[in-house]
Amino acid sequence: MPFGPVGNANLGMVRPLSRAAPAALKPQLDGLFRDCLAIGEAARGWFDGPAIAFRATLPPDPALAVATESLGITARLLAVMNWLLHADHQGQPVVLRPFASDDPVPLPADHPLTGTPGHAIAVASRQLLARVQALSALHAPTERP
Repeated sequence: MPFGPVGNANLGMVRPLSRAAPAALKPQLDGLFRDCLAIGEAARGWFDGPAIAFRATLPPDPALAVATESLGITARLLAVMNWLLHADHQGQPVVLRPFASDDPVPLPADHPLTGTPGHAIAVASRQLLARVQALSALHAPTERP
């Protein structure tokens, strides 16, 4: 049953990954797709709703930090979705395309989002990115000499 500020019990959980049979890749990709959509929906619901009033109460620099993190979340989700929807990942993929992305800087403890639903969404987007990077690394094509 869904719970928490981002509406999905599985968001933000970095699942263990292993080299499994190629057929096992499809369920993992499908799970990443669902989590990406859930995080995106949570982000839209919070940043386009309650966060507007929250940001209006902040001084300019913290308000800018909140807006910047909102854009960062969007960029991470778009990168993941772009990778997931690549034609090589359709059907029952045997290998996955490399996923290259800069690791986002961790949110500082004093970030204005700390203690808000936006913080949970930001953390979930970072963890989703880490899951994609790990899965891509585990199932990348092997180079032959």
